[in-house]
Amino acid sequence: MAEKLDLARDVLDKLVVDRGGREFGRVDGVLLHLRQGKPPRVGEIEVGTYTVLRRINRPMGERLARVIERLSPVSLASAQVRFERFDHKGDRIVMPVNAEQDERLMPGEKWLREHIVKKLPGGNK
Repeated sequence: MAEKLDLARDVLDKLVVDRGGREFGRVDGVLLHLRQGKPPRVGEIEVGTYTVLRRINRPMGERLARVIERLSPVSLASAQVRFERFDHKGDRIVMPVNAEQDERLMPGEKWLREHIVKKLPGGNK
């Protein structure tokens, strides 16, 4: 029998790390797949600012997301990561992805590193 997992307690807001141990956010949302005549199934987790904004206040979050999209040099839309294979290790969710290579993950951090940090003295270290 599969281990029971309380989504609100064991998954939501937990730190998410990739298979190399790199932290790339927190579980900001959980997407369920509804199936005819069957219980819902967890499909993906969402990681990103927009999901957090919508959780706090949906209409305000959607307005703020539109403003941020116009002002940001890169899209900061929340990324959806399939929730099929993962390890639950205490306060961390380990996902079988590579956060550096997956362009959906950490777009703001990657843009800042390339366009700002690398131009600072010692930024290439």
